[in-house]
Amino acid sequence: MIVITRNGETTVLTGWREWLVKIVIFMAAVLLFAVMAFLMFGLAVTIGAIALVVIPAAIIVGLFATIFGRRA
Repeated sequence: MIVITRNGETTVLTGWREWLVKIVIFMAAVLLFAVMAFLMFGLAVTIGAIALVVIPAAIIVGLFATIFGRRA
């Protein structure tokens, strides 16, 4: 049983209408969770790809700096 009170008026949902409301709320929650999961997965993949490019580039730049930077 779902009881909704608005502006002092009470509405009670029972039977198939209650199940319909619960299914709609459940599907909305699942959709929201899926969107958040895909966003977090995309963020993790993006950060990982950036790290795979930036870290070796920083190492190579550091090596070149140590090799060519000691000229007096």
